[in-house]
Amino acid sequence: MAIEGDSAHGAPANSGEHGRDLPRVVIACRVMEPELEELRKGIAGVEVRYIEQALHRVPQNMAARVQEEIEKVQSSAGLIVLGYGLCSNGIVGVVAPAQGLVVPRAHDCIGLFLGSLERYRECFRERPGTYYLTPGWVAESKDPLGILEEYKERYGQETAQWVMEEELKHYTHIALINSGVGDMERLRARARANAEYFGKQYEEIPGDLSYLRKLLEGPYTEEDFFSIAPGEKVTQERYLQEALACACS
Repeated sequence: MAIEGDSAHGAPANSGEHGRDLPRVVIACRVMEPELEELRKGIAGVEVRYIEQALHRVPQNMAARVQEEIEKVQSSAGLIVLGYGLCSNGIVGVVAPAQGLVVPRAHDCIGLFLGSLERYRECFRERPGTYYLTPGWVAESKDPLGILEEYKERYGQETAQWVMEEELKHYTHIALINSGVGDMERLRARARANAEYFGKQYEEIPGDLSYLRKLLEGPYTEEDFFSIAPGEKVTQERYLQEALACACS
């Protein structure tokens, strides 16, 4: 079932006489830029605005930054779609504009790169101790090795090493999601270096861009997306209900 007001192809919800020609606007984390830019080459009528990846390290600042971008485009967008999962509650509190807001039913972005929430659940059930890397994370040095370098500048070598090892201590594998975008040989070498340095097993998982394509052109089905009504906020409860439903199924 498509979200009310959307066509099977995800046409803007307010595509009446005054909104028919307004673009769909996707506000996404920059980690998705390599894949979204590749996909949007063949998609018309969509604008993508990227927000810095660094917000994942300070999720308490994310909602305000996302809201800022929404306010910039709300008067010129036919439909606004977020390219974010719940992201450590980072988008909790974001308020839907007059045209409403479409948000993926994902706790983080990994499901978007794997093609579906169900596939992410399957991967998690098979190996819960996996730290996932995407081309965007690796290319921007937002992987464990890159974060370690940031920590060194702040805390020094010894403390930085300890903090990073603490962050990774429950992970057994580091997995690169191969989305087919970017210089995979270089990305693969960097991902392997992460695994070797931190004593984890390396794995490569095929990516699937179908969920990311839905961000750009729909359909925005209830299976994959929340539809936030105008004036309503993104809440943690929506995602908790989703998790409980999955646990009981």
